[in-house]
Amino acid sequence: MGTGIEVQLTDDLQMFDQVVAEMATTVGTQADGLPGLLDSRGVTIERVREFADAAASFYKAAPWRCLSDSDLIHVETPQPPPGMACFVVLGAGRSTYGLGLYASRDAYDRFLRAGQQGDHKAAFASGLAQVVFGPIEELTIADAELWSAQQLPVATEQAYPLTLKYRGAGEVARPTQEELVFLEGLLRTLATTTENEIDTGRWSKTAATTDGDTTFTLAIPDLLDPPSPQEWMRRGFLPDRRAHERFYADVNRYLEEYPPSEDDSLEAIQRAFSARADGLLTGPRSAEEQAQGLCFQAFETYGRRRVHLARQAIELNPDCIDAHVILAEQAGTLEDEWDHYRRGMEAGERKLGSEFFIANAGHFWGITATRPYMRARLGLAGSLAAAGRVDEAIAHYQELLRLNPNDNQGVRYVLLPKLLTIGRDMEAARLLKQFDEQSATWAYGRALLAFRLGGRCAASKREFNAALQANGHVPELLDSDAPIPQPPHYSSGSFEEACVAAQELRPAFQATPGAVDWVRESYATRQRELERARREKQRKSREKGKKRKRR
Repeated sequence: MGTGIEVQLTDDLQMFDQVVAEMATTVGTQADGLPGLLDSRGVTIERVREFADAAASFYKAAPWRCLSDSDLIHVETPQPPPGMACFVVLGAGRSTYGLGLYASRDAYDRFLRAGQQGDHKAAFASGLAQVVFGPIEELTIADAELWSAQQLPVATEQAYPLTLKYRGAGEVARPTQEELVFLEGLLRTLATTTENEIDTGRWSKTAATTDGDTTFTLAIPDLLDPPSPQEWMRRGFLPDRRAHERFYADVNRYLEEYPPSEDDSLEAIQRAFSARADGLLTGPRSAEEQAQGLCFQAFETYGRRRVHLARQAIELNPDCIDAHVILAEQAGTLEDEWDHYRRGMEAGERKLGSEFFIANAGHFWGITATRPYMRARLGLAGSLAAAGRVDEAIAHYQELLRLNPNDNQGVRYVLLPKLLTIGRDMEAARLLKQFDEQSATWAYGRALLAFRLGGRCAASKREFNAALQANGHVPELLDSDAPIPQPPHYSSGSFEEACVAAQELRPAFQATPGAVDWVRESYATRQRELERARREKQRKSREKGKKRKRR
């Protein structure tokens, strides 16, 4: 879109979690027609009890602290049931916890690509089995009654296991006896797996199941043989733009080592770099630069390999900012995430120094060396907001905008909804004025502020109609409690842009008495006005046609 805003990718596939969460919620809350676990042949109460115990152990062990949903794990032994040859652990994104199981890597890649395109039907048509955790209300009716009547094991009140198989064409099934025992063993294996075992890339453990002890051998091929950046792209993983900063670092080192003279032309310097292919003209000169080089490598890969490289970077330089950012993105708990972002931000403050902040405030992002610090501070603000410490988060967002008024990071799109949600309307008004744009977030933010100031008045109607022109998809998303999928990219006026705007603004509208009703009624009124205008235009067109015929 040419906004100059940096897109920061994380190691967690947010779209993946949202697709699974949406499907699990939909099925769980509309499960009247689904059979219970006991309806499968050979499944007994005792088998379900052992499965429930294994699921509770898995949830308590929280393996998502070490694994993300980009770590595809293959089951080498035992022979898995059809459709369960490989799996990912869900939970690193703190939205959906459990397992997603697939017939093959190709099936997983198809699921991922369809999810990124927002095509949920296509994603689940590719085939998927899952074990996800949620409140008892999200179980099938039969399973909820079974857990209550039999007092089956459960980790927490938010961790009842729901196990489903998606076969495409809307068909949803429950696990067979064989599949339930396999899942029982797999969950127990993961519950006792250590981080050191995961880092070997292949490990074996014997798990007790209702059908006897079973040895599971699990492997992470992408850790044993890391894919190239091109292979990640082929699979549907978008390139991480942070890796491009390696080039700028190389340019800066080159110019420091070989300062251009008056006789050197800009074209000659450009030719030197254009001829470098994928290599670099310079090498790291210190442990600090070696550590940053490892982070550039990490940005070109995903999953556990990215964590390995970040940890190597910290061994070389404990104050490596981007390494802390990477570990924060991978962290399985909000506390660890917050801690790494904080350490990264503090390391940046030490590295840059107070005089640098004074001298360069206002154009920080234009200095490549500041970007790791800006990333850490933005991440810290997000962690604080997620922990409910919104005022602290807002202070960080506002400081980021002071340092970089051009807002290459898109801070304003996060800050505005938070200001509106907690009622800091004057600050929201100043922010709206600072960035005069026609994005969906800005248009509906202006409409909400006008409604707060004047209620159902001419000004709020005018702003709402302008918002509809900017993006007409937002009202229906605001007038709903359903999960909103978040796309990896969008264009102005698209449904994808509406999803992003509504996700951020919905809490602010819901916190404003009467605002959601106003949106619903104003939208309906505007649709009627447009329909009347359309009919009037058609009527006039017909009359003109009749007059021409008479002539």
